Amino acid sequence: MSGVAAKIAQDRAKAAGLGSFKNPIKFLGQDYEKLKAECLASKKPFVDEEFKADQSSLGKEKAGLGPESEIVKGTDKNPAVPIEWKRPTEITGKPVFIVGGTESDDACQGGVGDCWFLSSIACLTTNKDFLSNVVPLDQSFDKDYAGIFRFKFWQYGQWVEVVIDDRLPTRNNKLLFAKSKTSDEFWTPLLEKAYAKIIGSYESLGGGYIMDPLEDFTGGVAEGIVTNNAPQDLFQMIQMAIIQKSLVGCLSRSKVPNESEFSNSIGRGHVYSISRAEEVTYGENKEHLIRLRNPWGHGEWTGAWNDKSEDWNKLDPDRRKELNPERDDGEFWMPFSEFVKEYYQVEICDISMSEVCAGDNYRWCLTEFNGSWKKGSTSGGKNSEETFWMNPQYRITLEGPDGDTSKKCPIVVSLIQKDRKKLKYQYKAYIRPGFYIYKVNPLDKLPLEKEFFANNTCAESLTTFLRYRETAKRFELLPGNYVIVAATNNPEEEADFYLRVFTEKPAGAQEPGNSMPPDVFQPGITPEKDSEFDIVKDELQKGEFYENDVKDMLNKMLSKYPELQSKGLAIKTIRDLIKLMDEDNTKTLSIDEFKKTWLKVDNCRRIFQSVNTDKRETLEPTEFRNAMIQAGFNFNITILNAVVDRLVHDNLTPDFNGFISIAVHLETVYNMYNLLNPDQGGSITLSLDEWLLAKLA
Repeated sequence: MSGVAAKIAQDRAKAAGLGSFKNPIKFLGQDYEKLKAECLASKKPFVDEEFKADQSSLGKEKAGLGPESEIVKGTDKNPAVPIEWKRPTEITGKPVFIVGGTESDDACQGGVGDCWFLSSIACLTTNKDFLSNVVPLDQSFDKDYAGIFRFKFWQYGQWVEVVIDDRLPTRNNKLLFAKSKTSDEFWTPLLEKAYAKIIGSYESLGGGYIMDPLEDFTGGVAEGIVTNNAPQDLFQMIQMAIIQKSLVGCLSRSKVPNESEFSNSIGRGHVYSISRAEEVTYGENKEHLIRLRNPWGHGEWTGAWNDKSEDWNKLDPDRRKELNPERDDGEFWMPFSEFVKEYYQVEICDISMSEVCAGDNYRWCLTEFNGSWKKGSTSGGKNSEETFWMNPQYRITLEGPDGDTSKKCPIVVSLIQKDRKKLKYQYKAYIRPGFYIYKVNPLDKLPLEKEFFANNTCAESLTTFLRYRETAKRFELLPGNYVIVAATNNPEEEADFYLRVFTEKPAGAQEPGNSMPPDVFQPGITPEKDSEFDIVKDELQKGEFYENDVKDMLNKMLSKYPELQSKGLAIKTIRDLIKLMDEDNTKTLSIDEFKKTWLKVDNCRRIFQSVNTDKRETLEPTEFRNAMIQAGFNFNITILNAVVDRLVHDNLTPDFNGFISIAVHLETVYNMYNLLNPDQGGSITLSLDEWLLAKLA
């Protein structure tokens, strides 16, 4: 329950501006300015209790950085020297935060497999504006040094400020992980530590995709392009992305059996950053060259156009000097024709997507949704599955330029899994997401139901279902109404996600479904219904019924329906029914109130039996969704997930008593809201006492 309240508070704070770059969220509630002031006053360096200098921050997996891993423990034949956590002031005589500006070779890989992260840092150094956003430059080991540093990361639509102490893991007084080419410089290992903190541990840095930190540095949208299926103008795309100061990286081909770990010194399955793409001319010939950097700080291409190649003598000396090939720092040029053979994928982070705003100067309009795939409610799998209709759905409206309905509208859809790195070692935590876009008409009932998907094909989709954190794609669609369906590769997979939709004009987006619809069944007593009560006619003579009376009478009436396979209504469900139907607040039911109660229960019985196609004692998830809709509760995905989390038990398959209990609970909440909101203003205000009384009722 506290998590729900925290989510509501977070949404309200975001609406008020919290989470913007100028007003970032304080990760784990740690306030940099306050903590630093306390340290300066006490003359003691900061000690971060939220990311301790011990094994818990390194990891737990034997294959990663757990206490039994080779990196931490060593082997029986060669035990490792113990890891010591030291501050830069203990490692070197005169530590410096940044030496002579930030450069791509400031990030060199250490003992954890985070080439993907270190390559993203090299990319970040090519855009000084974003670099200064992520790495505030007003930090040092000189003035007001307090052993505390801060960094900013974009996380699923919001900027977050992460505070760390500067104790770093070392062995033999040398940094164990990331380091700079200059031994006295420490901004890179401190940035690495801050990122390890936000994703859970140093171990979580072991294996990943360069796209992820590129997004976290910028708020942009990253797209992976497989080279053997790339567009003809891939070189020009890379060149334009670099000119526009987007961040670009790449992944080399994986090693195949009996193949060397290296090809012309290109490491297999290794991540590199890309900093330039140039066309050079010599005589009547032209060559497309691309410049890459190995995050190891060494290991350069040895084929054509390598640093020492005679090919460079073909160029005009001034052009050769401009391209500066003769640097032994892990950075190198290679022909683009060889690049596409050696590298499997190019990853481009479009930073223009981070510049969304409203008003006359907007470039893109951003629509955001936070959602979840949950087993039993909203995880339906891809569109070949019977349960596809259960997936989260989001409606958007595209407007053509100048009202022209014949011109297509550009749209970018980005779907990001949230916080998966904290769950498992390496990238294995990621599920395989995708999405579909369906054209809808004004008369189509929303959320779209199973019949719609059986009779309609999607307008566009991204259904490669790869194990990436983000799935994103650009489209062009005619103006009109559309529904985006966020899906997983398999039904019943669970994950939280963040969906972004970029359009040229506001998309008028909404999450289909109502929070609490007003069309819940309300029974009316009519003479033709009297015969239904013959089975309890003697009991009705009593005239006023307490909870045990109501329980006995309702269960007796339900016994007329043995096919229901009901064990009867539990006493808690009876109490909830009395609270709902007791109009005069006597805590008992009159004859008329009892009859209305039965009619409500009987309506639920008909619904339960109509959706229960397999005639079992319990409802399957798809049957439960249909039952809720028929009962009048056509929830949006957010509320539906809350209903499942809070009210559905027994392996997400409620029996008849469970279904009645859920329906009664929801109607009671709705009635309470209506009573406290007589003017239908859309919100209610309660004092603490009023809130407690309403909650405990």
